[in-house]
Amino acid sequence: MKPNLSNIRIISFTRKTTALNFPYRLGNSVLLRADCIKDLGVYFDSKLYFHQHVNYLFLHALKLLGLIRNITFSFSTLDSLMTLYSALVRSKLEYASVVWNSVTNTDSNKLERIQRKFAALCHNRFFHDTEYHYINMLDMLNLRSLHTRRRHIDALFLICVFKGDKNCPSVLETVGIRAPSRNIRNFSLFCCSSSHCPSARCVSAANLVCNSLDIFSNSKISLKNLTI
Repeated sequence: MKPNLSNIRIISFTRKTTALNFPYRLGNSVLLRADCIKDLGVYFDSKLYFHQHVNYLFLHALKLLGLIRNITFSFSTLDSLMTLYSALVRSKLEYASVVWNSVTNTDSNKLERIQRKFAALCHNRFFHDTEYHYINMLDMLNLRSLHTRRRHIDALFLICVFKGDKNCPSVLETVGIRAPSRNIRNFSLFCCSSSHCPSARCVSAANLVCNSLDIFSNSKISLKNLTI
């Protein structure tokens, strides 16, 4: 079976200003080069900033939120609105976030605008007699900010790897459990051999939640168990 050359792309991941672009060939055909590719629902750009992925998530979630606003105009219960938001919108914004959560503050705030719009929608329909504040609405809706949830997802991923619930050998190669030789003030449970990798971000998130959580207990750990 011959490969379809029109569907094959080459991408080089680097943050150098001048990248080495070698003309790869398959037979007599030169393979096309791309600056961004989509793999398993995530857009990877050549510098791994994930700007294109955040823009895609924002526009897609905005359309879904508009759809929810229109079809729930006659709904009289908040629970129905919350269920639709969690299932259709927030699930999209958190899909594979362990991969792309190294986004900038600007992109993080852009995604948070989606939940701000949802909080404002809930306020206008069910809490219009109170003054609107985003943080207060999150408490009333029993929601966490998207930034906090992504950090908890990072922590949960690392914890599940160490408990054996997830298989990720590359994480175990760079992350270990700290065993200090003397008494120190650093009570962090995990350590990472590299400070510039997704594993290091997960380590920082896990060390925050492990202060109040026994990750090696037999009980199942979920996002609801994680606090900062």
